[in-house]
Amino acid sequence: MRVGLKYGSGDDGTTGLLGGVRVPKDDPRVEVLGALDELNAIIGLARTLTGYQDVKDVLLSIQRSLYVVGVEVASIGTPAYKKTVSDDMLKELENLIKRYESEVHEVTGFIIPYGAMSSLVLHMARGVARRLERRAVSLKTSFNVSKTLLAYLNRLSTFLFIMARVINARGYVEEEVLKIKDVADKF
Repeated sequence: MRVGLKYGSGDDGTTGLLGGVRVPKDDPRVEVLGALDELNAIIGLARTLTGYQDVKDVLLSIQRSLYVVGVEVASIGTPAYKKTVSDDMLKELENLIKRYESEVHEVTGFIIPYGAMSSLVLHMARGVARRLERRAVSLKTSFNVSKTLLAYLNRLSTFLFIMARVINARGYVEEEVLKIKDVADKF
């Protein structure tokens, strides 16, 4: 079955949100949607690179959740608004953090990204997730934004950080840690 892609309607510099609302492509909601798309692709790359099936499964689950986040973002400020990011989704993410956090030691300084390729890609994903969260927070100046949505995005970068560390720990890659004191003493 062929999927009929609609193209050309954005040639005027606008794009569609849920409910058929057209907005400029530099609308802050479109910025958030773009960061979601970028994050999803980077997580997909990490999924491809890792050899750990449980990590692949969890990352796929996160990728699917990003589409749920996207539906809510694409409906913010429109008559078609849907609160799709639920407290249960947030709780699931928090449970994943707790589950995998037990595989790594406590952070004692700045972790310098290094090690397995999939770990490095997850560190990149973490950076994109943080930008995504900042863009979502900026929506609050113009729209009502769900606290659950913002909390989910905040936890997402924590989750990605932990997963990057887990992959290195499982591969016996020693983390390179820069002590906060060492950095502070230089200034």
